[in-house]
Amino acid sequence: MLYKKTKSYISSKGLGLAFLFLLSLFLTFLSSSPQELGFGLDNLGKGFLPTTIFVLFTASILFSMRHKTRKFKVLPWLLSLLTLYLLFGIIQQTFFLAIFTHTLSKILEDKTLVIIFSSVFFSTFHWSWSPYGIKFGMLTLLAGVVNSLLYLSGTSIILLGFSHALIASLYYFIIYENNILEKRLSLKKTGLAKLIHH
Repeated sequence: MLYKKTKSYISSKGLGLAFLFLLSLFLTFLSSSPQELGFGLDNLGKGFLPTTIFVLFTASILFSMRHKTRKFKVLPWLLSLLTLYLLFGIIQQTFFLAIFTHTLSKILEDKTLVIIFSSVFFSTFHWSWSPYGIKFGMLTLLAGVVNSLLYLSGTSIILLGFSHALIASLYYFIIYENNILEKRLSLKKTGLAKLIHH
């Protein structure tokens, strides 16, 4: 899988991922309007309460998993959120929901099957067979179920992308041991990378 082999987005594999994403999005737009895909601005408030509850619930799980010796740094977290996760949160939810789940919902009449396939698909991108990877995979499986339910009920992709960004940034600063920006963007530990390194 290309995504699993891509260590940095600033690479040939990263460009390949971007091309495949844009191609998939273009093909999806040929058969569906932005409003049908969840990009309409009129539904930004729909699903806000359940999405907020899910973010808070997930955040509580992440904080309960963190090492006691580590401190949560608000400024580095905000910097990383603004520089990476807001963008990639919306991109990822566009791929998983607006492209995959939406297309699947047109093929399958049973919404339960759509949710199952969508959540498993989402989880496979985060799963590995290490003890840690299995635990993380189960968490993303749950997230996939909730995101699919919210999306199919009409929740905005923008709202779901923002919630994904919040959860991802919390995860990478509470649980993840390294600097994800340095890894994904091939940054050296100087300048911004040094500032946000935890």
